Amino acid sequence: PESTRPVNTTVFLRVNGREWGGWTSVRIAAGIERIARDFNVQITRTWPGDESQVSRRSRIKKADKVEVLIGDDLVITGWVEATPVRYDANSISMGIVGRSKTADLVDCSAAPSQYNGRSIVQVAADLARPFSINVVDAGGVSGVLQGVQADQGESVMDVLNKMLGLQQALAYDNAAGDLVIGGIGTVKATTALVLGENILTCDSEQSIKDRFSSYQVSGMRAGNNNDFGEATTTAIRGTATDTGIARYRPLLVRQTGNATSATCAERSEFEMRQRAAKTDEVTYTVQGWHQGDGKLWQPNMLVNVFDPVLGFDNREMVIAEVTYQQDENGTISELRVGPADAYLPEPAKPGKRKKKAAAEDDF
Repeated sequence: PESTRPVNTTVFLRVNGREWGGWTSVRIAAGIERIARDFNVQITRTWPGDESQVSRRSRIKKADKVEVLIGDDLVITGWVEATPVRYDANSISMGIVGRSKTADLVDCSAAPSQYNGRSIVQVAADLARPFSINVVDAGGVSGVLQGVQADQGESVMDVLNKMLGLQQALAYDNAAGDLVIGGIGTVKATTALVLGENILTCDSEQSIKDRFSSYQVSGMRAGNNNDFGEATTTAIRGTATDTGIARYRPLLVRQTGNATSATCAERSEFEMRQRAAKTDEVTYTVQGWHQGDGKLWQPNMLVNVFDPVLGFDNREMVIAEVTYQQDENGTISELRVGPADAYLPEPAKPGKRKKKAAAEDDF
């Protein structure tokens, strides 16, 4: 479809109330398998350097709060983390590098805490509050969690990952620097990826190296007067079969913690589905940063793919990562896409059974 609004690919950094542009190289990346977006912009000039470079270096400092905009669209709210300078006899290059506000959740330790009877959004909000980061509930996740613990030395992201596995949810950031908790494929792209129309390049390993014909997950749980010892080790197992792998390639996985038949079955199914889905992961490049309606390509969009070379005929995929790139070679988007199963988090490992509840179910 024709664009319904003007497309602007000018990148500005808004720092200390002033907007800076004129970059000769831009790279901005966002995705659903990370919690923090990042950016890297540069200006390269031949000697002697112009005064605007000196002005930028003096006005934009490390640890400054920054907003990154593509035209009128805000894409990152975060912090300047580095101001690299490189030069040789012919030219000088100065850059500004940074990440989303949510980078602190990746890098920093969580305060040791125990959470019971609270939702994943509530726990995430508690973990993010000391960093002045808002949490957005994007829907698709419900229920309360039991026995989630932030252990000594764990980062906030480590604790989040334990919860995400319990409810098969995603955690990623948005343009405002908020932490988003939600399901996969929340928005439908208006433009399809079509070989012969907008696909410029394709890169896909199409590998089955990490796939197996069968998956068996086994574990053990604490015994009681009627059920203990070796019997519990062999009795608890789950199996799944990948029909796409014809030859004999078994994978045996040991479930740690206090396993149940349900957790073993869930883990085996997860291993099979995610490994099979990863085979169809593809990175496409397309011209520009916008879809046909003038809106930016965004992570977690569902997009239809027509690629007869890879056998995709209107195959619905999830955009796992978007990288906006601009340099002397032009303006392109790099879109990493794959089936939804490729990006669901691993089911959480079962916890230790409490002695007083030895006869109860683990969940």
